[in-house]
Amino acid sequence: MNTQKGTVTLGGLLIGAAVGAVVGAGVALLFAPRSGKETRELLGAKVGALKGKLGEAIERTPFAARREVRDLNSVATTTESPTH
Repeated sequence: MNTQKGTVTLGGLLIGAAVGAVVGAGVALLFAPRSGKETRELLGAKVGALKGKLGEAIERTPFAARREVRDLNSVATTTESPTH
């Protein structure tokens, strides 16, 4: 687990986005000027869109992780000091 101050992990970002979406949906339900049926239909559409976006993000995660490892390895090899 990376505990450096100021760093953001992809998992943390995804969890934050999911929590934000749920809270936003709850607030929208409380202040919605629509009927219950209309609100449920709208909420269903939003949840479907969120599932799609979350699925895409999960599919991209391994690729992003590999890219980060590759970039870190590249930085590590270019900054290594020769040992004499």
